[in-house]
Amino acid sequence: MKVILKPIFELVTGDYMLFNDIIYNYIALTIIGLIAFRVAWRFVGFLYDMDIISGKSGGSIIHWTVRAIVFIAVFYIFSFVLWVIKFIISIPLWVWITVTIIIVLIIVLLIYLKNRNKGEN
Repeated sequence: MKVILKPIFELVTGDYMLFNDIIYNYIALTIIGLIAFRVAWRFVGFLYDMDIISGKSGGSIIHWTVRAIVFIAVFYIFSFVLWVIKFIISIPLWVWITVTIIIVLIIVLLIYLKNRNKGEN
């Protein structure tokens, strides 16, 4: 089954890109692939231990299916995290300074109002 399922997995996951730099992309996809492999390996091992499946072909089909699903899920999680990081980095410094000043002023005002109410009681 590996002869059939591995090319399908590589076809499905082969065109994914996280970075424009090919070296960074290979490193990231290798890490994602290792995570997917490990999850699939443990899941299929658990199924064998629980006697839910038996035989090589059933385990192989489940392994490659779980591996593809986990690969795609982890890839999109990494993509979202990178998008958030890029978004945060794209915000100018003056916006961060302004937001920080406003938050500090709100905290100081809340502390002042809380302490003032305690003094009246």
